[in-house]
Amino acid sequence: MSDELKPWSVTASRITYEDRWIRLRSDDCLTADGTVIAPFHVLDYPDWINVIPLMPDGRVLLTREYRHGRGEIVLGLVAGGVERGDMETGDAAMAAARRELREETGYEASTFVRLLTSYPNAANHSNVVTSWLALGLNRAGEPSFDPGEKLDMLFADLGDILADLRSGAVIMQSMHVAALYSAESWLRMQGREGLK
Repeated sequence: MSDELKPWSVTASRITYEDRWIRLRSDDCLTADGTVIAPFHVLDYPDWINVIPLMPDGRVLLTREYRHGRGEIVLGLVAGGVERGDMETGDAAMAAARRELREETGYEASTFVRLLTSYPNAANHSNVVTSWLALGLNRAGEPSFDPGEKLDMLFADLGDILADLRSGAVIMQSMHVAALYSAESWLRMQGREGLK
């Protein structure tokens, strides 16, 4: 068995790149056994949220959006980053979820259920993502996209989407997949019918 796990020590740290979307931090680190790891790059993103809007008929609202990292149009959830204005509230992640739902879909929800909070990639990301189930939806207006943002909405049965994910017919971001499975679990615990 190995010695007790201990955090690394940071002997030097510098910001090597920063803009409005990301900050790249380069740390010089020393492990507990004396190994020097330098530089170790950390992506300091703001915290993220994603939202699963559940329609009164039991379908979920999904998005299709071009994602430049993959160079593809990808199926996903309402999602975004926690912004400065969100932090002025008692729960910045919930404020971001409300804002992103309204901006990306034109819908508002009367209830938000926190499904889970997870690390997108604890190896080199410093942020967390909080996943929400949005209930009591009503159309409040048209979406108001950020510059460069454009997405399509589609409605699907949660059970069908999960079956497509299991079969490989659909690929989504891992954080969105975790949120969908968490939503399925929560709905089953609530005794909601209509899930396959």
